[in-house]
Amino acid sequence: MGQKADKTTPMKKNSLWPHVDGAAGSSRRPACSRWLGVILLCSLLGVSACGELRPHPAAFDPQAYKPIAYRDLLAPGPAGLQAGQQVRVQAYFWQYLEYDPAMVRNYLTLFKYPVRWYQLRWFAIYDTADLTGYYDLAAVTPEQAERYKLKRLDPIMLYGELARLGPGLYLQVFHVEPIAED
Repeated sequence: MGQKADKTTPMKKNSLWPHVDGAAGSSRRPACSRWLGVILLCSLLGVSACGELRPHPAAFDPQAYKPIAYRDLLAPGPAGLQAGQQVRVQAYFWQYLEYDPAMVRNYLTLFKYPVRWYQLRWFAIYDTADLTGYYDLAAVTPEQAERYKLKRLDPIMLYGELARLGPGLYLQVFHVEPIAED
């Protein structure tokens, strides 16, 4: 028995630890490349999570808002819309949302906007009264929601600013005007 123990290959105490000697067949990466991967992943998550809360303008001037088609709101990139643009769009109010339409992106922005971000009231709108063109990335403050008292399928004109939300945009509404239907 003593002879067999001498001829057997010695086992490593902890085979989960990487090879320290850097022998051939070692799958250990240098420590700097591992940290570089972690930093790259964190920065990618951080950039994709960035959301923006824009301050409300001091005075409301309807002429300062660029009119856009509703379909441009659904696809802002191809329409050439960018964060920071003040826009106005006609829509039909649907309802205030009980869920957060951008939950993952919003929770990732917690560190950047710890208090104010969660004060937004998200709501859904449609392009037509026939319920086509659903859009759920519009937001107002709770005070605005109380002031406007919107009802389902009310035709409205939204005045707001496109703001960054991860890789996309959302509409931060500053003013709502009811539209009289003919």
